[in-house]
Amino acid sequence: CRFGGRSDYCDIEGDVRVDPGSATVYQVLHPTSSDFIAKSTAAMTMIKPYPRNGDETAMGLVREWTVKTVPPDHEGLPHCNSQHSSPALLFSLGAYFGNYFHAFTDVLVSLFVTARPFDRGLHLLVTDGHHLQVAKFATMWQALSRYEVIDIDKVQPDGKAHCFSRVILGLKGRDGKELSINTSETQYTMKDFKHFLRSAYSLNKTAAIKLQTEDDKTTTLVPRLLIISREKTRTFTNTEEIVTMARELGYQVTVTELDSNVSRSARLANRADVMMGIHGAGLTNMVFLPEDAVVIQVVPFAVDWFATNYFGEPSKGMEVRYLEYKIEREESSLVKQYPPDDVVFTDPSSFRWEEFSPIYMLNQNVTLNVTRFRPVLLEALELLHQ
Repeated sequence: CRFGGRSDYCDIEGDVRVDPGSATVYQVLHPTSSDFIAKSTAAMTMIKPYPRNGDETAMGLVREWTVKTVPPDHEGLPHCNSQHSSPALLFSLGAYFGNYFHAFTDVLVSLFVTARPFDRGLHLLVTDGHHLQVAKFATMWQALSRYEVIDIDKVQPDGKAHCFSRVILGLKGRDGKELSINTSETQYTMKDFKHFLRSAYSLNKTAAIKLQTEDDKTTTLVPRLLIISREKTRTFTNTEEIVTMARELGYQVTVTELDSNVSRSARLANRADVMMGIHGAGLTNMVFLPEDAVVIQVVPFAVDWFATNYFGEPSKGMEVRYLEYKIEREESSLVKQYPPDDVVFTDPSSFRWEEFSPIYMLNQNVTLNVTRFRPVLLEALELLHQ
């Protein structure tokens, strides 16, 4: 087992039995095993198979699993309900997995890194997995495994265990950065992850259009702009005005809220040459953008750190061009809620997260100054010429 960093990870081989009832993974050492004598006394360790170590809130929502190394005559050792011929990977869909951004940055990227080398030849054992979340990413599971996902929290009727010759507990490849891969642990990169998604979701567009100059164009190419709308928080209050301006610049515009239908979101993002949206989980769909597409993040007041670390920095490894538009105070709905000299404007960093989130994340909308924003869309067009 390896402990430390953002993720704990155990790779267990031999006679391995996974008991859902007690949340225990048994490694049974038989007398013929080379290290039977050295490990014949029961040994135990604990692991939470969700890659967000250091976040007490998240890890408090993850089921803890016990790994025990035991002899064959260990009291309470479960018998096998089924002996699987392929190895297994046990991981959690708890903690923040219900959030679209965290589903990718915490689990799906690391799952790709851990499972991909097996070429679909392993079982996926899901703990803390709500059936709706499992169904939501069915395409991902099918692309990584030829077997049905096993709800490993479901106790067998006879109380017996699932048995394997190898079980990996936890995910690797996660580092301290979001939407990124720790390349010191694997040969895979975020480019590989994007190519995998393109194949898994049957996305046909591999590259954004390359616009031609007035002198050499023989056909008219129209860049597609996808505007991610949000219904509840951090919404655009003047979407129609933005659309009108974008169309005047020559864009074909689609406005939509990318919802829980991942396949639909993937197709819409993959068709886009430029994708823009206010900071939020919807921008995670840049993983589906074609190569050399442009992503524009509109940054609400005081949300700079999150914008940079969640999407700005990660975009560098995704074969996309990144532009950022930081709104001015007058473009924020907060100006209608607080006086100009309020601490909300003068010192946002003074708030704890419990205070910061309701103000800046949950109760701030944006009225985009289209005149000020226009050069950003023009710059995106210029990038599509390169």
